[in-house]
Amino acid sequence: MNNPFKLVWLKCIIVLLLIAGISGGLLAILNDVFYVSPEERTHRAIQKIYGEKKEYSVIIDVDGTDEDKKQPVIYEDMGRIDKIYYVDKTDDADKNFDMLFKTTGYFGYKNGTITLWVKVVCSENEQPTIDKIILESFDKQTLMSKLGNSFYEGFYDVTDNYYQAKDKKDEEKTYNPVSGATYSATAACNAVNCVIKFVKGE
Repeated sequence: MNNPFKLVWLKCIIVLLLIAGISGGLLAILNDVFYVSPEERTHRAIQKIYGEKKEYSVIIDVDGTDEDKKQPVIYEDMGRIDKIYYVDKTDDADKNFDMLFKTTGYFGYKNGTITLWVKVVCSENEQPTIDKIILESFDKQTLMSKLGNSFYEGFYDVTDNYYQAKDKKDEEKTYNPVSGATYSATAACNAVNCVIKFVKGE
């Protein structure tokens, strides 16, 4: 005589296996359908910053296919730079162009991070200047609404000093505070500081 409990368990296991198989297949299909290549992500980021498509060349891209350009720039006390592009630079002799950075700042809230796109304008007769900053992503930060446009605009036009979110009376750093979100502001400052450090050749 068949045990009814064994039959119930067998049916449950079969149903669960069918659900797992169907779900796995759907995830695999959707992953292919919605896959975005690194190149397409770069085009989207550039279009988001410039409002139009732009010609660019790769200096560093950790997601790229060129092994010689996949190594990130790491500053252990600040963060890292994962992508650097020349934008509208026609040749090596061109003195007027932009540099676009995807940079991540360390030491945010709960030791999390903030990742930004930073546009730096380079011209022949002036020092490089930060022209635009866009938030890309963040990790563990809960008060990102406090880092609005006025905060990011506080970084513009300064590429000779580093930034800090707390007033530590450091004459070599520029004070850019955010009330109530100091740790997140610290991570954002560190992301920008990575760019400044790179531009200064350090």
